[in-house]
Parts: sequence; C-alpha cells; structure tokens
Amino acid sequence: MSEPAREGVPDRAPKAAETATSLAEDAELKMRSARITSTFENATLLIQYDYVENIGDGRGLTVGRAGFTSGTGDLLLFVRRYTELRPDNALASFLPALEAVNGTGSEEGLGGFAEAWHRESRRAEQRGLQDRLVDELYFEPAMKYSREAGLRTPLGQAIMWDTMIQHGAGGEHGTKALVAETRASVPDAAGDEGAWLRAFLDVRLRHLVRAYEGTPTEAEGASQSRVDALRSLVAAGKWSLQEPLAWEVYGEEFRLGG
Repeated sequence: MSEPAREGVPDRAPKAAETATSLAEDAELKMRSARITSTFENATLLIQYDYVENIGDGRGLTVGRAGFTSGTGDLLLFVRRYTELRPDNALASFLPALEAVNGTGSEEGLGGFAEAWHRESRRAEQRGLQDRLVDELYFEPAMKYSREAGLRTPLGQAIMWDTMIQHGAGGEHGTKALVAETRASVPDAAGDEGAWLRAFLDVRLRHLVRAYEGTPTEAEGASQSRVDALRSLVAAGKWSLQEPLAWEVYGEEFRLGG
C-alpha cells in the first residue's frame, strides 16, 4: 500500500479535538465513512445504488448502496416501501418471490430482478429511499450502539456503522451481540478507544468466520480483508477520518484525499 497500516499517526488514544464531532453532525465525514464501506461492499469509492450480485455468502442477492439482501428481509422491506411510494415500479412483481425466499439463500423466482433493479435505481426517489432506509436500519442504530459503548470518534462510529451494514443488529452474529461480547472484556471505549476497537474487530472476525461456515471460502477471506482494512485505519490513528485516508481491501488499494 502507499500508506502502510503502521505508518503515519501512531496507534494511540484519540485527543479531544478528534472527538469533537460525530458522523451524525458532519455530512462530509458521514460520506467518507460511506465511501469506505462502499469499497467493502462494491469495490469502489462511488456509492453504487444500482449494484446487484450474489456474492456467495448464503444471503441470496445483495443489492444497492449498502447491500440489502433477499435472504435477510431488508430487501423485502425496501421493495415494500418503494411500492408504497411508487406502485407501478418494476420491482413490485417480485414481492411474492422475495417473501418466499426471505430467510434463505435461494434466488427462486428472482430471475429478471437485477434488470428491474438497474432500471429503477435510475430514479431519484428510489435512490432517496435507499439513503433513508440505510439511515433507519443501519446508521441510526450504529450511532446508538456507539454512544452506549463510549465511542466518541468518527472512525469508531464508522466502524460501528460498517458492522451494522454487514451484520445487522440482532441474532447471534449481530452487532448487539458483538458489542456485548466486547464489553465483557473491555467495558467502555471511553478509557481507550483504540483498545476497545481492536477487541471489537477481533470479536467481529471470529463471528464472521462462524457465520460463513459452509459458504464459499471467498466469503471468509473477504471478511478477513474487510476487518484488516478497518484495523489499518485504527493503527494509523485516523480517529477523525482526516485525509489522506488509505487502505487495502481484497488486494486493491483505495485512497481519499492527498
């Protein structure tokens, strides 16, 4: 990488100036965080509203800017909300199939869904709904978990938001369980946010390995790479998401600023 994980600002506790704002208060920092997650979800810094793929993680189709999936219910929720907003949309006819495959990795009945998603994602109201649902399902709960854990930096909050997007909130591998497990050994991030985040990312990776047992090995390797990328930002002390930001994921280098 052009900026090795242990170079630059040393791994240390954040200073007061690095905890003076939050992602909820700063739209630019929130977008930086979203673009980091976009490299994990879609291998690009550009927010991918039109993305559709089965990535082999046992969750069926993964779509949109934050990876709504046919197997976990958030894609079904999106299409229901979008159909209320625009009843004549090209996705509405897939509602019965999405209901049938919810909770599974099946794509039965979803032939043609990708084309319909691509077409609808050109509409401003569809992209706007993606933004609103990402906030509702992932960003706002992530900020709540961050407050409860004592995370005060934009980087800590970004890591929590990324965790919510990949893990969701509930279940044995959900963000709530990961936070509780981390706090059992490191109760509060306020004393040393770096130590808490390192412990949290260790817990997250252990759960990902267990969650992806029986799925293609690429899913496990991708999870290792994603967690390592976040660890590199902690190690570089990028607490306020200050540019330049550089990280590597899936063998590709990304940079913001500089």
